[in-house]
Amino acid sequence: MSKQENSLNVIEIEGLAMDGLIKSFTVIQCDKPKEYKKIRAVTFDGREIETACIEPDAANRLTMVMNLYLRNWSKYINWG
Repeated sequence: MSKQENSLNVIEIEGLAMDGLIKSFTVIQCDKPKEYKKIRAVTFDGREIETACIEPDAANRLTMVMNLYLRNWSKYINWG
């Protein structure tokens, strides 16, 4: 899998978390620009995905939202 194939934008990763498809995620420091961060996530099918480097405040907000989705929201999904 190429680097570009596993790189998703913030909305796509947030959507996967909302749908209950993210198993776990971590926050990674970026080298450039300094202080920027990216979110690296693992899906339930074992795929590793990540965002591009984003501003620290945006990364913190995304982390809070994804935590809510993973802990609370996704348990209400009825897969039929």
